[in-house]
Amino acid sequence: METQERTPVLTGREGAAIDIKQAKDWTQNHRQRNPGGVVSQFFGREILEKILSQPDCIGLRFYYANAKPASSWQRFSAKLFPRSEGEVHLVFTGVNHFGQDQLPSSGTQVEAFALKTSAAASGASTSGTIGEQSVPCPGGIGCPQNGL
Repeated sequence: METQERTPVLTGREGAAIDIKQAKDWTQNHRQRNPGGVVSQFFGREILEKILSQPDCIGLRFYYANAKPASSWQRFSAKLFPRSEGEVHLVFTGVNHFGQDQLPSSGTQVEAFALKTSAAASGASTSGTIGEQSVPCPGGIGCPQNGL
């Protein structure tokens, strides 16, 4: 049986700086579409460095998450009447060159459904840390008062 060597799909150079005017416009668009909703999340350097320092980690992948399960009616009507309720979160993982999430294998840390599904589908690494517990704005300490 021949085995093919996988080709890396990510370089670690993905993403780019954004102009302040465009950033302000886009964040304003979000606030207008989600009045009273979460507008930002702050993560401290410690958890970011912990995840980025994992072997083979070249970047981070952020998942949108919500602590409140959707009812059957909400799941059915979401396409017709989209809106966010509950506690909005960002959950993030380290990612390797192959685009695989670096997830914990022991189950000692909480794993979101989307992360377990992604790991199973991609054969992702199972030795990582998942980040969460950010400080949301508005509502958290240290929320900035700027145009973003």
